[in-house]
Amino acid sequence: MTNIDINSDSLKPLLGAIFDSQMMLVSLSVILFCFLKDRLALRYSLLCFAFFVNGYLTHDLILELDTHMVFRYIYWAAADILFIAIVAYWALKDKMYMWQSIICQLVVIPAPLLQLFRLVDRHLMELSYSGYFYKTILPLVNYATVFLCFAPLIYLLGRKRVSSQPPQDVS
Repeated sequence: MTNIDINSDSLKPLLGAIFDSQMMLVSLSVILFCFLKDRLALRYSLLCFAFFVNGYLTHDLILELDTHMVFRYIYWAAADILFIAIVAYWALKDKMYMWQSIICQLVVIPAPLLQLFRLVDRHLMELSYSGYFYKTILPLVNYATVFLCFAPLIYLLGRKRVSSQPPQDVS
């Protein structure tokens, strides 16, 4: 069995492709809900788009400025917490689907926890337990957040299918 080095430079193109595919999907959801005129779904998609663009534009800068490799995890955890807070606030103000907000919060909550665990693991305790979690769970959280952009469309299609079926005879 071969060992895979998760810190190798050979994984960087794969991680770049994942990010690009996530941006494509989020952009597609923005365009889709713009045409469907679903303001609640569009608002969540635009929020995801804004946070992905922010992450893309600030990633290299944060890595460059954070020479001690500490503040990056705090910044990224704070960004995740801000995302969760916005989603929760919008749901309470009926500016986003409540069910989508709840699922989103449950999906995203591992991200800031993982960022802070990574900080403690690498820098306070000088261990390396977080590496595998960090490289596997964080992309899954990001993909789930992106796929959640399309959840209202799936819900809408399911409702239309159910409403178009003739009533069943119960006798």
